[in-house]
Amino acid sequence: MNIDIYRKFIFYLSLFGIAISILAGFYDVIFGSLWEFIHLILEFIEQFLDDLVAHIFRTGLQARQMIVFYIMLAIGGALIYLVWKMLVEMSRSVSQNLKNEWTELSSAIVSDWKSMSMTNRVIWVSVFLLVNYLATFLLF
Repeated sequence: MNIDIYRKFIFYLSLFGIAISILAGFYDVIFGSLWEFIHLILEFIEQFLDDLVAHIFRTGLQARQMIVFYIMLAIGGALIYLVWKMLVEMSRSVSQNLKNEWTELSSAIVSDWKSMSMTNRVIWVSVFLLVNYLATFLLF
């Protein structure tokens, strides 16, 4: 049996379960705090740019607000573009890693299944069905 591959699979499955549990349990706290933090950062940046534009250009309030708005719009557009490019590359590499891991795991499972005796196969299938049967009582 390929114990290392199964350990890696269980580790990844556990990490996925923990992430889902945290998001399901604390989504309002996590996302609420995240949006508040982002809003505070944007307010600080806006105030800094407002003071900088007022000091450099010596303009009125309305012109200063317009200049700050377009500066923030340009910075935001550039950041969105950079994040988009980064996400595309990241998703491409994660997809390739998942394909490689899946190929390795499926070949290990197939080779282990072929090497098992009929008795062990029946035991594995029975345990799988029993666990799923009992899980339906806990989940539904």
